[in-house]
Amino acid sequence: MTIDIGRRHWTMALLASLAGLPELASAQQDTRPLTLLVPYAAGGAADPVVRPLAQRLQEVLARTVLVDNKAGANGLIGTQYLLRQPPDGLTMLFHITSLIQNIALSRGKPPYDFAKDIEPLVLLGRQAVVLVVPASSPYQSLADLARAAKANPGNFSFGSYGAGSTSHIYGEQLRAAWNIEMPHVAFRGTSPLLQDMLGGRVPMAFVSAATAIERQGDKGLRSIAVAHSKRLTALPQVPTLHELGYAGFDYTGWWGLFLRAGTPAPVAERLRNAIRAILQEPDMVGRLQLAGLEPSSETPEQITAAMQNEYRHWEALSRRFNITAD
Repeated sequence: MTIDIGRRHWTMALLASLAGLPELASAQQDTRPLTLLVPYAAGGAADPVVRPLAQRLQEVLARTVLVDNKAGANGLIGTQYLLRQPPDGLTMLFHITSLIQNIALSRGKPPYDFAKDIEPLVLLGRQAVVLVVPASSPYQSLADLARAAKANPGNFSFGSYGAGSTSHIYGEQLRAAWNIEMPHVAFRGTSPLLQDMLGGRVPMAFVSAATAIERQGDKGLRSIAVAHSKRLTALPQVPTLHELGYAGFDYTGWWGLFLRAGTPAPVAERLRNAIRAILQEPDMVGRLQLAGLEPSSETPEQITAAMQNEYRHWEALSRRFNITAD
Protein backbone atom coordinates (compact mmCIF):
# COMPACT_ATOMS: atom_id res chain seq x y z
CA MET A 1 0.00 0.00 0.00
CA THR A 2 1.29 3.45 -0.90
CA ILE A 3 1.53 5.97 1.94
CA ASP A 4 1.45 9.69 1.27
CA ILE A 5 4.56 10.83 3.20
CA GLY A 6 3.51 14.50 3.25
CA ARG A 7 0.06 13.68 4.62
CA ARG A 8 1.54 11.37 7.25
CA HIS A 9 3.92 14.08 8.45
CA TRP A 10 1.09 16.64 8.57
CA THR A 11 -1.11 14.25 10.56
CA MET A 12 1.67 13.48 13.03
CA ALA A 13 2.39 17.19 13.50
CA LEU A 14 -1.30 17.90 14.11
CA LEU A 15 -1.59 15.13 16.68
CA ALA A 16 1.53 16.37 18.41
CA SER A 17 0.18 19.90 18.62
CA LEU A 18 -3.15 18.71 20.00
CA ALA A 19 -1.39 16.57 22.56
CA GLY A 20 0.32 19.72 23.78
CA LEU A 21 -2.97 21.51 24.42
CA PRO A 22 -4.91 19.34 26.88
CA GLU A 23 -5.77 22.33 29.07
CA LEU A 24 -7.29 24.21 26.13
CA ALA A 25 -9.44 21.25 25.16
CA SER A 26 -10.50 20.84 28.77
CA ALA A 27 -11.32 24.55 29.09
CA GLN A 28 -13.55 24.41 26.03
CA GLN A 29 -15.35 21.15 26.88
CA ASP A 30 -15.52 21.10 30.68
CA THR A 31 -19.10 21.15 31.95
CA ARG A 32 -18.41 20.53 35.64
CA PRO A 33 -20.06 23.02 38.04
CA LEU A 34 -18.17 26.15 38.99
CA THR A 35 -18.19 27.56 42.52
CA LEU A 36 -17.94 31.25 43.29
CA LEU A 37 -16.80 31.65 46.89
CA VAL A 38 -17.93 34.75 48.78
CA PRO A 39 -16.07 35.01 52.10
CA TYR A 40 -18.81 37.11 53.67
CA ALA A 41 -22.34 36.46 54.89
CA ALA A 42 -25.17 36.18 52.39
CA GLY A 43 -27.24 39.32 51.99
CA GLY A 44 -24.26 41.67 52.17
CA ALA A 45 -23.19 44.50 49.91
CA ALA A 46 -21.69 42.12 47.34
CA ASP A 47 -24.91 40.21 46.65
CA PRO A 48 -26.50 42.65 44.14
CA VAL A 49 -23.39 42.29 41.97
CA VAL A 50 -22.02 38.81 42.63
CA ARG A 51 -25.22 36.77 42.34
CA PRO A 52 -26.39 38.28 39.02
CA LEU A 53 -22.83 37.88 37.73
CA ALA A 54 -22.86 34.19 38.65
CA GLN A 55 -26.23 33.75 36.95
CA ARG A 56 -25.04 35.37 33.72
CA LEU A 57 -21.81 33.37 33.78
CA GLN A 58 -23.88 30.21 34.07
CA GLU A 59 -25.88 31.23 31.00
CA VAL A 60 -22.83 32.24 28.97
CA LEU A 61 -20.78 29.13 29.74
CA ALA A 62 -23.74 26.72 29.85
CA ARG A 63 -22.41 25.43 33.17
CA THR A 64 -23.80 25.48 36.68
CA VAL A 65 -22.28 28.29 38.76
CA LEU A 66 -22.87 28.00 42.50
CA VAL A 67 -22.45 30.91 44.93
CA ASP A 68 -21.06 29.62 48.23
CA ASN A 69 -20.86 32.01 51.20
CA LYS A 70 -18.11 31.03 53.63
CA ALA A 71 -18.02 33.93 56.06
CA GLY A 72 -15.72 34.60 58.97
CA ALA A 73 -12.44 36.14 60.13
CA ASN A 74 -12.76 39.14 57.79
CA GLY A 75 -12.68 36.94 54.70
CA LEU A 76 -9.92 34.60 55.85
CA ILE A 77 -12.07 31.46 56.11
CA GLY A 78 -13.21 31.68 52.50
CA THR A 79 -9.70 32.46 51.30
CA GLN A 80 -8.21 29.47 53.10
CA TYR A 81 -10.94 27.26 51.63
CA LEU A 82 -9.83 28.29 48.14
CA LEU A 83 -6.24 27.42 49.02
CA ARG A 84 -7.31 23.86 49.86
CA GLN A 85 -8.82 23.37 46.40
CA PRO A 86 -6.88 22.06 43.39
CA PRO A 87 -5.80 24.70 40.82
CA ASP A 88 -8.31 23.55 38.23
CA GLY A 89 -10.36 26.73 37.77
CA LEU A 90 -13.51 25.20 39.24
CA THR A 91 -13.41 27.44 42.31
CA MET A 92 -13.29 31.23 42.09
CA LEU A 93 -12.96 33.57 45.06
CA PHE A 94 -14.65 36.94 45.32
CA HIS A 95 -12.69 39.28 47.56
CA ILE A 96 -12.15 42.91 48.40
CA THR A 97 -9.25 45.08 49.58
CA SER A 98 -9.04 43.26 52.92
CA LEU A 99 -7.33 40.41 51.06
CA ILE A 100 -4.23 42.64 51.15
CA GLN A 101 -4.96 44.60 54.32
CA ASN A 102 -5.31 41.45 56.45
CA ILE A 103 -1.68 40.62 55.69
CA ALA A 104 -0.33 44.17 55.76
CA LEU A 105 -1.85 44.82 59.19
CA SER A 106 -0.94 41.46 60.75
CA ARG A 107 1.96 41.35 63.18
CA GLY A 108 2.50 37.60 63.07
CA LYS A 109 3.15 35.19 60.23
CA PRO A 110 0.78 35.95 57.31
CA PRO A 111 -1.89 33.27 56.82
CA TYR A 112 -1.19 33.19 53.07
CA ASP A 113 1.05 34.75 50.43
CA PHE A 114 -1.22 36.62 48.02
CA ALA A 115 1.56 36.83 45.42
CA LYS A 116 2.18 33.07 45.38
CA ASP A 117 -0.98 31.34 46.60
CA ILE A 118 -3.64 33.04 44.49
CA GLU A 119 -3.79 34.69 41.08
CA PRO A 120 -6.04 37.52 39.88
CA LEU A 121 -8.81 36.60 37.48
CA VAL A 122 -10.44 40.00 36.96
CA LEU A 123 -11.25 43.15 38.90
CA LEU A 124 -14.96 43.95 39.02
CA GLY A 125 -14.03 47.55 39.74
CA ARG A 126 -12.28 49.93 42.09
CA GLN A 127 -14.19 51.54 44.93
CA ALA A 128 -13.43 54.71 46.83
CA VAL A 129 -14.39 55.49 50.39
CA VAL A 130 -16.35 58.63 51.16
CA LEU A 131 -16.25 60.88 54.21
CA VAL A 132 -19.84 61.32 55.38
CA VAL A 133 -21.82 63.01 58.12
CA PRO A 134 -25.48 62.59 59.09
CA ALA A 135 -27.79 64.47 56.75
CA SER A 136 -29.04 66.40 59.79
CA SER A 137 -25.50 67.51 60.68
CA PRO A 138 -24.64 71.22 60.65
CA TYR A 139 -21.37 70.42 58.86
CA GLN A 140 -21.56 71.11 55.14
CA SER A 141 -17.90 70.85 54.15
CA LEU A 142 -14.51 69.46 55.12
CA ALA A 143 -13.54 72.92 56.36
CA ASP A 144 -16.54 72.87 58.71
CA LEU A 145 -15.43 69.52 60.12
CA ALA A 146 -11.84 70.67 60.54
CA ARG A 147 -12.95 73.76 62.48
CA ALA A 148 -15.23 71.73 64.75
CA ALA A 149 -12.59 69.07 65.42
CA LYS A 150 -9.89 71.65 66.21
CA ALA A 151 -12.28 73.56 68.48
CA ASN A 152 -13.04 70.37 70.45
CA PRO A 153 -9.80 68.35 70.64
CA GLY A 154 -10.35 64.99 72.28
CA ASN A 155 -14.14 65.32 72.15
CA PHE A 156 -14.78 65.27 68.41
CA SER A 157 -14.55 61.63 67.28
CA PHE A 158 -14.62 59.67 64.06
CA GLY A 159 -16.18 56.27 63.54
CA SER A 160 -15.18 53.30 61.41
CA TYR A 161 -16.74 50.01 60.38
CA GLY A 162 -13.87 48.06 61.96
CA ALA A 163 -10.47 48.41 63.57
CA GLY A 164 -7.82 48.06 60.87
CA SER A 165 -10.28 48.76 58.06
CA THR A 166 -9.81 51.34 55.31
CA SER A 167 -12.41 53.39 57.18
CA HIS A 168 -10.20 53.37 60.28
CA ILE A 169 -6.91 54.07 58.48
CA TYR A 170 -8.27 57.03 56.51
CA GLY A 171 -9.75 58.46 59.71
CA GLU A 172 -6.32 58.29 61.32
CA GLN A 173 -4.77 59.98 58.28
CA LEU A 174 -7.27 62.82 58.52
CA ARG A 175 -6.60 63.18 62.26
CA ALA A 176 -2.87 63.38 61.52
CA ALA A 177 -3.45 65.95 58.76
CA TRP A 178 -5.38 68.12 61.23
CA ASN A 179 -2.73 67.45 63.90
CA ILE A 180 -5.24 67.08 66.72
CA GLU A 181 -6.45 64.50 69.20
CA MET A 182 -9.53 62.84 67.70
CA PRO A 183 -10.81 59.61 69.30
CA HIS A 184 -11.57 56.62 67.09
CA VAL A 185 -14.79 54.69 67.68
CA ALA A 186 -14.65 51.25 66.03
CA PHE A 187 -17.79 49.30 65.17
CA ARG A 188 -18.19 45.75 63.94
CA GLY A 189 -19.64 46.53 60.56
CA THR A 190 -21.34 49.36 58.72
CA SER A 191 -24.85 48.86 60.16
CA PRO A 192 -23.98 49.59 63.81
CA LEU A 193 -21.77 52.48 62.68
CA LEU A 194 -24.67 54.06 60.79
CA GLN A 195 -27.03 53.54 63.73
CA ASP A 196 -24.77 55.58 66.00
CA MET A 197 -24.09 58.18 63.32
CA LEU A 198 -27.78 58.73 62.64
CA GLY A 199 -28.36 58.77 66.39
CA GLY A 200 -25.98 61.71 66.68
CA ARG A 201 -23.32 59.87 68.70
CA VAL A 202 -20.63 59.83 65.99
CA PRO A 203 -20.19 63.01 63.91
CA MET A 204 -18.34 61.59 60.90
CA ALA A 205 -16.88 58.48 59.29
CA PHE A 206 -15.38 57.13 56.10
CA VAL A 207 -17.73 54.59 54.52
CA SER A 208 -17.76 52.69 51.25
CA ALA A 209 -18.95 54.54 48.17
CA ALA A 210 -21.82 52.05 47.93
CA THR A 211 -23.05 53.05 51.39
CA ALA A 212 -22.66 56.76 50.66
CA ILE A 213 -24.59 56.44 47.40
CA GLU A 214 -27.37 54.30 48.86
CA ARG A 215 -27.86 56.51 51.93
CA GLN A 216 -27.52 59.89 50.24
CA GLY A 217 -29.82 62.76 51.17
CA ASP A 218 -33.17 61.84 52.67
CA LYS A 219 -31.84 58.35 53.45
CA GLY A 220 -29.61 59.70 56.17
CA LEU A 221 -26.14 60.73 54.97
CA ARG A 222 -24.40 63.75 53.48
CA SER A 223 -21.22 63.12 51.51
CA ILE A 224 -18.40 65.56 52.30
CA ALA A 225 -15.39 64.32 50.32
CA VAL A 226 -14.22 61.34 48.28
CA ALA A 227 -10.93 59.54 48.97
CA HIS A 228 -9.99 59.07 45.34
CA SER A 229 -7.94 60.70 42.60
CA LYS A 230 -11.10 61.69 40.73
CA ARG A 231 -14.76 62.37 41.45
CA LEU A 232 -17.19 59.48 41.39
CA THR A 233 -19.65 59.08 38.53
CA ALA A 234 -22.48 58.49 41.00
CA LEU A 235 -21.50 61.47 43.22
CA PRO A 236 -20.26 64.09 40.75
CA GLN A 237 -20.96 67.01 43.09
CA VAL A 238 -18.70 65.69 45.87
CA PRO A 239 -15.07 66.91 45.74
CA THR A 240 -12.08 64.66 46.26
CA LEU A 241 -9.75 65.07 49.21
CA HIS A 242 -7.00 65.64 46.66
CA GLU A 243 -8.92 68.64 45.26
CA LEU A 244 -9.21 69.99 48.80
CA GLY A 245 -5.46 69.84 49.33
CA TYR A 246 -5.11 66.53 51.18
CA ALA A 247 -2.47 64.13 49.83
CA GLY A 248 -2.32 60.37 50.34
CA PHE A 249 -6.04 59.65 50.14
CA ASP A 250 -6.14 58.25 46.60
CA TYR A 251 -5.68 54.52 47.31
CA THR A 252 -8.95 52.96 46.27
CA GLY A 253 -10.44 49.72 47.39
CA TRP A 254 -11.47 47.08 44.89
CA TRP A 255 -13.71 44.08 44.30
CA GLY A 256 -12.20 41.21 42.37
CA LEU A 257 -12.27 37.54 41.48
CA PHE A 258 -9.32 35.24 42.09
CA LEU A 259 -8.21 31.68 41.33
CA ARG A 260 -5.87 29.26 43.02
CA ALA A 261 -2.33 29.89 41.79
CA GLY A 262 -1.28 27.41 39.12
CA THR A 263 -4.63 27.28 37.30
CA PRO A 264 -3.97 26.39 33.63
CA ALA A 265 -3.77 29.59 31.59
CA PRO A 266 -6.38 28.57 28.97
CA VAL A 267 -8.89 27.79 31.73
CA ALA A 268 -8.31 31.14 33.42
CA GLU A 269 -8.42 33.02 30.13
CA ARG A 270 -11.78 31.58 29.11
CA LEU A 271 -13.30 32.54 32.46
CA ARG A 272 -11.70 35.99 32.28
CA ASN A 273 -13.01 36.72 28.79
CA ALA A 274 -16.53 35.61 29.69
CA ILE A 275 -16.61 37.70 32.87
CA ARG A 276 -15.20 40.80 31.19
CA ALA A 277 -17.90 40.60 28.53
CA ILE A 278 -20.61 40.30 31.20
CA LEU A 279 -19.23 43.31 33.10
CA GLN A 280 -19.84 45.45 30.00
CA GLU A 281 -23.52 44.54 29.74
CA PRO A 282 -25.86 47.46 30.60
CA ASP A 283 -27.49 45.71 33.55
CA MET A 284 -24.16 44.87 35.13
CA VAL A 285 -22.75 48.34 34.45
CA GLY A 286 -25.69 49.78 36.37
CA ARG A 287 -25.17 47.37 39.26
CA LEU A 288 -21.50 48.25 39.49
CA GLN A 289 -22.30 51.97 39.56
CA LEU A 290 -24.81 51.48 42.39
CA ALA A 291 -22.08 49.63 44.30
CA GLY A 292 -19.81 52.64 43.83
CA LEU A 293 -17.43 50.69 41.60
CA GLU A 294 -15.47 52.42 38.86
CA PRO A 295 -14.55 50.17 35.86
CA SER A 296 -11.08 48.67 35.69
CA SER A 297 -9.36 47.10 32.67
CA GLU A 298 -6.18 46.05 34.47
CA THR A 299 -4.45 42.87 33.33
CA PRO A 300 -3.61 40.12 35.85
CA GLU A 301 0.00 41.32 35.83
CA GLN A 302 -1.07 44.90 36.52
CA ILE A 303 -3.40 43.75 39.29
CA THR A 304 -0.61 41.79 40.97
CA ALA A 305 1.77 44.76 40.73
CA ALA A 306 -0.89 47.08 42.16
CA MET A 307 -1.58 44.67 45.02
CA GLN A 308 2.10 44.55 45.92
CA ASN A 309 2.20 48.36 45.93
CA GLU A 310 -0.95 48.47 48.06
CA TYR A 311 0.57 46.01 50.51
CA ARG A 312 3.55 48.30 51.07
CA HIS A 313 1.22 51.30 51.42
CA TRP A 314 -1.08 49.70 54.01
CA GLU A 315 1.81 48.17 55.94
CA ALA A 316 3.53 51.58 56.22
CA LEU A 317 0.32 53.19 57.47
CA SER A 318 -0.32 50.37 59.96
CA ARG A 319 3.12 50.96 61.48
CA ARG A 320 2.78 54.73 61.41
CA PHE A 321 -0.51 54.66 63.32
CA ASN A 322 0.13 51.39 65.21
CA ILE A 323 -2.93 49.73 63.70
CA THR A 324 -3.40 45.97 63.60
CA ALA A 325 -6.12 43.90 61.95
CA ASP A 326 -9.27 43.51 64.00
